[in-house]
Amino acid sequence: MEEILSLFFRGVIVMFTIASTLLAGYSFQNKLRLRKVRLSWRAGKLRGYPLFATVFLGIVLGLSAIVVFTGDIARFPIFFAYAWIGTMWFISSYLASKYYITDYGIVKNINEPSQTIPWFQILDYVERPEKNGVEYLFNYSEMDKSLIEGYKQLKLFVPRNRYKAVKKIVSLKLENKIEGQAIPDIDLKRIQED
Repeated sequence: MEEILSLFFRGVIVMFTIASTLLAGYSFQNKLRLRKVRLSWRAGKLRGYPLFATVFLGIVLGLSAIVVFTGDIARFPIFFAYAWIGTMWFISSYLASKYYITDYGIVKNINEPSQTIPWFQILDYVERPEKNGVEYLFNYSEMDKSLIEGYKQLKLFVPRNRYKAVKKIVSLKLENKIEGQAIPDIDLKRIQED
């Protein structure tokens, strides 16, 4: 029975190793597909790095170092597999959590197409100052839906050191479009007098 459980757990580790490698490959492929990237920055919760993947990788590498220093050779393949899983998870999470500003639009998550917004779909935006930067709120319409049904919002936090560059790109891509749709000033007093 113990041998069957051991075989089962090794099979699970092999499956997770393969799955994490495929996920990292998928994320890297999506990164390579991005064209004309003007700006990107880290957006993870742990100083720009993905929180859970970074913590998991740190713990596994620490435990792996203990296994190596104690000379427990029998456990080394298992910890190597965990280190590989942690590294692949870190790579995929790191690439997916980065924000990208391209000539074509805003990419908040390269693995989630619904978080990629082309410039022409953005209807309006608002900037809100935050402690360490500025939070943008982009209002956009979904393709092939009416304005009421397809109205969505995308929040994008921009660190202070990237704000000027993002502001310049957003102004270049959106200001003329949004200013052209402004409601003209109407002198209500003059209209009421007539």
